[in-house]
Amino acid sequence: MVELFLLGCTGIVLFLHGANFIFHVLSKHVAVRSLSFLGFVGW
Repeated sequence: MVELFLLGCTGIVLFLHGANFIFHVLSKHVAVRSLSFLGFVGW
């Protein structure tokens, strides 16, 4: 039982880390895209 509990906790932590990483990459990508788009429109 304890092994399953630890395995579940580890999976949740890894999932949260992965989601956080993906969110950071996506937000950075969107920010760069919108900034370059605004710069393009500004010109």
